[in-house]
Amino acid sequence: MDIFVGSIPFKFTEKNLEEIFSAYGKVNSVKVVIDKRTRQNKGFGFVEMPDRKQGMRAIAELNGSAQEGRAIIVSEAQKNKNGEKNQPRDWFKKSKTSLKEIVSWDNDYKRNSRR
Repeated sequence: MDIFVGSIPFKFTEKNLEEIFSAYGKVNSVKVVIDKRTRQNKGFGFVEMPDRKQGMRAIAELNGSAQEGRAIIVSEAQKNKNGEKNQPRDWFKKSKTSLKEIVSWDNDYKRNSRR
């Protein structure tokens, strides 16, 4: 079972999340999403637990619990349309749109006023 954990303290590491969730059963993997530029966590992560019953118990008991002064959000991770885990988006990648394809009102006005 894949579990989403949000609003985690920015100093939290994967080890911290594993310690919290291991009290509810076996934890297969833990992933805290890290900002590539600042190397700080983005405030959310994912935990994978093999037993659904233990995972649901962890969600019920940990959702809204205080961790280092912050109330964390714990829920079942959402799947995409194909039933696969959603991956974090790469916001830093450049767009494939070239500047010539971008039309602004200013460019359109200049083109029409020259006629």
